[in-house]
Amino acid sequence: MSAIIPKVFISYSWAVSDKVLELAERLVNPGGVDVILDKWDLKEGQDKYVFMEQAVNNNEVTNVLIICDETYAKKANDRKGGVGDETVIISAEVYGKVGQEKFIPVIFENDENGTPFLPTYIKTRIYIDLSNETTYEEQYEKLLRNLHGKPEYRKPKLSQPPEWLNEEEVSLSSIRNIIKQLNGDNGKTSAKTDFLMRKASDEFSIALKSFGLPLNERVESELIIKKLDATKPLRDYYIDYIEILIGKDMAVGEISAEYFERLHNDIIDSTLDLTSMYPDNLEVYHYFIWESFICTVAVLLHYEKYGEINKLLRHTYFLKERHNGENACNFISFRHHFKLIEGVCKPNCENPNLHTLAGEITVKREKKPLITKDSIADADLILYQLSCAIGVDGWKWFPTLYCYRSRYSQQSIWSRLKSKRYCEKILPLFGVTSFVELKNMIEKCVYDREYGYQRSFDGAPNILNSIVLDEIATLN
Repeated sequence: MSAIIPKVFISYSWAVSDKVLELAERLVNPGGVDVILDKWDLKEGQDKYVFMEQAVNNNEVTNVLIICDETYAKKANDRKGGVGDETVIISAEVYGKVGQEKFIPVIFENDENGTPFLPTYIKTRIYIDLSNETTYEEQYEKLLRNLHGKPEYRKPKLSQPPEWLNEEEVSLSSIRNIIKQLNGDNGKTSAKTDFLMRKASDEFSIALKSFGLPLNERVESELIIKKLDATKPLRDYYIDYIEILIGKDMAVGEISAEYFERLHNDIIDSTLDLTSMYPDNLEVYHYFIWESFICTVAVLLHYEKYGEINKLLRHTYFLKERHNGENACNFISFRHHFKLIEGVCKPNCENPNLHTLAGEITVKREKKPLITKDSIADADLILYQLSCAIGVDGWKWFPTLYCYRSRYSQQSIWSRLKSKRYCEKILPLFGVTSFVELKNMIEKCVYDREYGYQRSFDGAPNILNSIVLDEIATLN
């Protein structure tokens, strides 16, 4: 569909006719504006007053440009000459239709005090100022945008209210305030920065405990889903927190590792005094930690902080267990089997045949542009693949979300390993310094059908599904 061509009539005094002609020609070509100008359109024998009246009142005329200089302003105020005639016609329209944006004053001249020469009847109108050579081009562009209905500044599309406004049970204002302070921190005082990060960790822990399920009774699926849904604003603040740390070039891998260790241990500590409980009811906490861990990797992948991901995955986590003390663990401990979500909620959901309800919930909790269905599914799969490459003890990370990726598409993060330059960039992800070491690690990343859903045609792809080992680092 073709755009509407703007059509304008120019009202001016002959004192600035040369400058007006120059402006009119430029508006027509290359400006794309159809201009009605007496020098072009008023022929011998025509009635000048009728010509003016028809031009001003013509419904096809989208705008009338009122070129304001000293002569025009004086004749308009005195109602003299052709300008006076046009003023009678134009002022009737202006006064009769106060909301009109059709009439645009264009300043060509100012008085000795720098005040624009404006006729009295349009003194209150916002104008375009073409009187200054320094700002002429900027103002001309503003005029052209106005005529074409393409303003430089547009009102943003109205969004839904922020999710935190709908928080019924938990206030996240403390976390918002800490994140704002951390974002505004100039980093000059390390003690203050450390305090803010510690405080943020405290507030996330306090808030997460507020979303927990009752531990002394069985819970219905509706309550479980409700609690999970309620954690999304908290998770989104955590993503904001990670972005701020990245923007300040901080050690995100170590900071995040300590955050997850502490969050887990705080949750366990809060249940130690309970003699009887339903331990599966801790699942909302475990889900939040699992999802946040994947989101951390997704954000770090987006910003290509590969070394920080390696630190996060190689960190030794000292995690508490109820009544069993503290154990040294790897990051696989944050991959939780969701008995309530999959065993209680999934049979009662709209589609009980899903491979995973936890995955279905997660891929819909987007926070664009960083956290999307694709980015979070890819990050989860990469966690599985890196657990194979790094060689963690015991089970590998099970990629809950792999089924939300296309089974036919290669992962660009691995298919690009043909490039030597790209390999050099990716080395920190594996914690190695040479292509030989890189190949030795990737050699372990073969397809294993055991890591897949029983009712799924395919298991989770591994790195060697996207790149042939002998092709790594063969191109520049």
